[in-house]
Amino acid sequence: MHGRPWLPWQRYVADVIGERRPDGRYTYPLVVVTVPRQCGKTTWAMDLALGRCLTTPDYRVAYTAQTGHVTTERFADRFLELADSALAARARMRRSAGTERVTLPARSHLKAFPPKPGALRGSAMDLVIVDEAQEHGTVLGEQLDLTILPTFTTRPRRQLVLVGTAGTDASDYLRRYLAAARDRLPGYAVFEWGATTADDPDDEAVWHATHPGLGRLTDVDALRTARAAMGPAGFAREYLNVWTRTGTRVIDPADWAAVQTGADRPADQRLCFSFEVAADRSAATIAVATTGGWCELVERRPGTEWLHRRCRELQAVHASPFAVDRWGASGPVVDALELAGSDLLIMRTGDVANAAAGLVDAVAARTLAVVPSPALSDAVDGCVQRWLTEGGFVWSLTGASPDALRAVSNALWGARHLPPPPVKPQAYAL
Repeated sequence: MHGRPWLPWQRYVADVIGERRPDGRYTYPLVVVTVPRQCGKTTWAMDLALGRCLTTPDYRVAYTAQTGHVTTERFADRFLELADSALAARARMRRSAGTERVTLPARSHLKAFPPKPGALRGSAMDLVIVDEAQEHGTVLGEQLDLTILPTFTTRPRRQLVLVGTAGTDASDYLRRYLAAARDRLPGYAVFEWGATTADDPDDEAVWHATHPGLGRLTDVDALRTARAAMGPAGFAREYLNVWTRTGTRVIDPADWAAVQTGADRPADQRLCFSFEVAADRSAATIAVATTGGWCELVERRPGTEWLHRRCRELQAVHASPFAVDRWGASGPVVDALELAGSDLLIMRTGDVANAAAGLVDAVAARTLAVVPSPALSDAVDGCVQRWLTEGGFVWSLTGASPDALRAVSNALWGARHLPPPPVKPQAYAL
């Protein structure tokens, strides 16, 4: 009716997820769809919603994208299309920003909702579509679950559809549902089109083999332009649907490899320790650095109950301070050490930001010597910057073992800010 028939992938997914059980319920109440950009995923999602509303009495659909503003833009585009189509006489459109709604015959409707807590409170829905689901992290993802899932309680023909493109380690919401679908948990359906990490993102044959919109909704020249403007990881993620650790690599892999060392700690250099606790308190890390830039991850263990005792042991043996961030997950251990009379260098937020930037600069200049550690290398590979309003950045608590990277950064900062050693008094004989 819109004059743009669905592509094969769109028809295939709609057919499969429309399958019903004998009792009328959907065979797959949880659906995950990931495709590259420019494949028509948003158009497909909206068409699916409107098509079901047109064919099923009292069918209720809610749609959201990565932000409320984008959701409003998506409905504005659909309103323009509907106004010029054969459906105009059958669709009543409400254009109020944030509460857009398309009402169709037989009490069916499609409405917008912003991706925030409580946005669907009091609603009962048959179908909820979360578009660009890769944009939502852990916290918002949990809030969306609390917002969406209760709306299905009284609607037996319920279905949640997550649509998106490959994301990063920060895309926890989509990644969590995708992992469950790949594990073939009951009730899940998963559809993925894209390349693999082994494929060359510059190979145009790979583009043609893995991008279902190429030659139909977009062309090779458009992808060439996108590849020229993006790095290989960004292009692979957006146009080939390949997951990457981060959106942008903060620390260059070649620089990080260059600062790895097998040398022992220099005996003539002073030490500073640091520790960090994971945001969920699942693990903690102790690191050490010297005034000359030699760094090592001393210990990383599950939990936090061991941390206070181990810090006291290290300080008793080496008589060196701990550079610590008083606030956040490490705060309770910092308080306990301070009450016990431990030697601490208390860091302010600006100091933590300087520590992160200092580590990046030192790695780029290749002036560090870092003892290899899988946990630390994993943290560097997936590290994410959290920008501060006053300028600078700190290491985000998302990703793999970020406490390891924060501990090393802070230890290095502490080693560079050690107070001068005490001067021994001298005796003179007259």
